[in-house]
Amino acid sequence: RRSRSSVPKLDKGGIVSFIIPVLSMNADGDVLSAVAALLIGKISRASELNVKFHFRKDSRYMPEDYFVPEDAMITIIGNLIDNALDSMNVKYDKEGETSGDIKELYFGIYSRPGALLITVDDTGKGIKASDIGHIYENGFSTKGEGRGTGMYQVRKTIDVLGGDIQVESEEGEGTSFTVSFAKQGEGKNVQSIDS
Repeated sequence: RRSRSSVPKLDKGGIVSFIIPVLSMNADGDVLSAVAALLIGKISRASELNVKFHFRKDSRYMPEDYFVPEDAMITIIGNLIDNALDSMNVKYDKEGETSGDIKELYFGIYSRPGALLITVDDTGKGIKASDIGHIYENGFSTKGEGRGTGMYQVRKTIDVLGGDIQVESEEGEGTSFTVSFAKQGEGKNVQSIDS
């Protein structure tokens, strides 16, 4: 799991510098517009839940670097963020918020020619070691009946597109998801988009 101190904090212009140019592009149906709109909604939801949403200021995504269809981006990013928000609310609803507990979500998206990396980190309840191997199974959920399709859809979408998803989690501390895509010859698991 990435340490919180190693994750860049959101500068107040970080999300704005990503979203405003995207929204002004006037590209109907454009994947960037869809991601920007999704992030605006998720940031608003995080605020309602008293979660600090950190948009990594070095985030950048150019579809020409590595194109992922709009519906796939929405499925992947939306479900990962929703699960992070759910995890933090379950942790605090059941355990009660203490003065030292901080609810934070860190989102990053990075691209370079031939590669794309998406990261979502949270300070939620974490995933039990016994559950890690099941989180991508259709119908598996620790949140009750009628749930358990989101991570299944995420994994299925990533697999169809030839990507990879990794998870690191520590109970009581939080969870980190890393999604990577790379064209053949670029390496399947892109650890650092800047290298």
